[in-house]
Amino acid sequence: MREVVILSGKGGVGKSSIVASLGVIYAREHKVVLADTDVDAPNLDLVLGAKLRNSEEITASSKAFIDYDKCIGCMMCRDVCKFSSIIGTEQPIIIPYSCEGCGACTVICPEDAIEIKEVVNGQLNIFDAENMLLVAGELHIGESSSGRLVDIVKKRARQEAENSQVEMIFIDGPPGIGCPVIASAKGADYVVLVTEPTPAALNDLKRVVEVVKHFRIPLGIALNRSDIHPESNRAVKQFAQDNGFSILSEIPYDKSMPMAVANAQPVISAYPSAPSSLALGKLAAALSEKINELP
Repeated sequence: MREVVILSGKGGVGKSSIVASLGVIYAREHKVVLADTDVDAPNLDLVLGAKLRNSEEITASSKAFIDYDKCIGCMMCRDVCKFSSIIGTEQPIIIPYSCEGCGACTVICPEDAIEIKEVVNGQLNIFDAENMLLVAGELHIGESSSGRLVDIVKKRARQEAENSQVEMIFIDGPPGIGCPVIASAKGADYVVLVTEPTPAALNDLKRVVEVVKHFRIPLGIALNRSDIHPESNRAVKQFAQDNGFSILSEIPYDKSMPMAVANAQPVISAYPSAPSSLALGKLAAALSEKINELP
């Protein structure tokens, strides 16, 4: 079983659309499980037109709770909180959205009036998408611990893959370089970095490359909307060449991709002969070669 993570330092470069089409292409000959670890804004199910099978609540965060029968109003907890999550003058009041559950308040409280408890902060959703299974995490509004929720999503995806003897897991990772990205990348066999030819995208590509290199995971680059700015296209290719990275595929700007998304379909299914679909086929073939070369 191989685990491929698709990341993008910059949001809005078409990562989820590419993951959806890669899944469809691979599922023609292999068993595939998809995982959406962009838990702050999951949307792979929308691109695939997937149907929800079941959903379960996830406790991946902890918060402080005050027992006011014990509290004497000393306000030592407020003074020790580095997140300014405890307010009040005569009696402490906890602001749950900013509380990190660090436990400093429980340690300093002279009356043992504060307890750290696990709370529900998200959900794990299982979808059916054509002949694939999709595992997706969704963080509740204002909640924290997105990295822990990503870990839970990946663990469940691996369990589902093992149970069904799946050969490939595609993980639709979040944009950026924060905790969710790190949690998505670790343990992967290969990373595909999706970018576009713009100065902002190239800058963010360089940042996420450093994250992937830290984990020593082999990577390749997919250049989406490759023809929108020739100068930036050359800059991305030069960066790849200077660092020994492969450009797996150049996907041209194609109205078929947003049209497919509007109809809740991967472009490879909705418009199989479109320029973007042909380029995605080349991406899948290039990715297969890279995976076959792995030890």
